Amino acid sequence: MGHLTAVFPVLFENHNYEPGDRLPVCDTGLAREWINNGTAIWEEDNVAEKHAVKARMVSAMPGATGDAYPSAGKGLDLIGRPPSRETRGAQPEPSKKKGKSSA
Repeated sequence: MGHLTAVFPVLFENHNYEPGDRLPVCDTGLAREWINNGTAIWEEDNVAEKHAVKARMVSAMPGATGDAYPSAGKGLDLIGRPPSRETRGAQPEPSKKKGKSSA
């Protein structure tokens, strides 16, 4: 069995239904009108829930290619973006956390 899901906010019998809420189907004529004008959709219960997908960069790093000073090497220079710590030989910064006191 399926259920009627709101696509847009609906006020029905003094109750506000937000998008994604289940709508009552006690009035079939009204439910048919909600479906016809796109306010609600009929969903089946056996549909698997969708999982969020984590984005990852698949293209080149942002920045304009060009000559930078100091140079990180051929093809590695991006204007407006510093080279990676490993490429420029930067030392890691000391931790700014305070250690536990021995008192």
